[in-house]
Amino acid sequence: MELLVDHINQQRVQHTLRINMSRLAFAKHMAFAGQRYSPIPAKLFRTLGMFLHYSQYMRHDAFSASRFSLPPAVLSDPTEQGQFSNMAGKAIADFLSKRIDHSIATMNYEAAMREMGLPLYQVRRPDLLAFTQSAQFAIEAKGRAPGDPGNMANHKAQSLTGGIPVQFTVACVTYDLYNSVKCNYHDPFNDNVPYNSELLAALTKDYYSGLAQYLNEDSFEIRETQHQGEKFHEVDLSRPMRYFLEKEFLGHPMPFRWWRLGLSLLLPWDIRAYAKYGITRATKPFLQGAEPSGGVVYIDNDRVGLRIK
Repeated sequence: MELLVDHINQQRVQHTLRINMSRLAFAKHMAFAGQRYSPIPAKLFRTLGMFLHYSQYMRHDAFSASRFSLPPAVLSDPTEQGQFSNMAGKAIADFLSKRIDHSIATMNYEAAMREMGLPLYQVRRPDLLAFTQSAQFAIEAKGRAPGDPGNMANHKAQSLTGGIPVQFTVACVTYDLYNSVKCNYHDPFNDNVPYNSELLAALTKDYYSGLAQYLNEDSFEIRETQHQGEKFHEVDLSRPMRYFLEKEFLGHPMPFRWWRLGLSLLLPWDIRAYAKYGITRATKPFLQGAEPSGGVVYIDNDRVGLRIK
């Protein structure tokens, strides 16, 4: 999918970007963007179920044509479509924060408010809190079916709420989802806010400690792999998924040949240190660049990725 992005940068200059997003990249960001708690192993089947449930919205032919698909009329559900549009908007906002502002971590904004002891009741807030090496910023994310972004001033106002000091805020609206995906990504800068290193460490410690639970050789096959000169843990997810489908769900073995495709979770080699201490602003983002082998590997800036074998 090619995202056509109307970008207002931190110098308030407006220009157009064309950014490619693979289905594997969308899968990673849709699964992880804004989760309150870390994506622990217990959430594996919930995450897989989400992709199976919304598979009609991500058909390959539509995605290749830079749009999302709609289910056939017999399966149409306006409430479900609205839910998917919202999740797609949040996933793409998360993805663009990594590609445009080179963020090294993004978290659920409400989780950050809880960490800081801020009140949550009847308080408006944006969706995501992101960190680069030099700044923290808030993101209000929207996904819309209509062919217009709505009122950007209102979306920008939402990005300014919540109470956490940030260097800038982004209003990211993805619209015309089912015809030709377009995005507005607007992010003017405010340089009068100090960087919150303690909050970055606390939130990422929680994030990576959950993911570190996948390094369990009793449940998963784990091997060392390398990408762009960096080492990663590769966690093979095929065995627990196959066991669940064949034994727990269906009650007997079935020849699910498509599981031979194989899905692996890629985790940073230093994840145990990240889980213990969190990351710092000195942590450089993993900038994968062009995705190799037709998109069979996707590694996010936070060094968490997916691989299809």
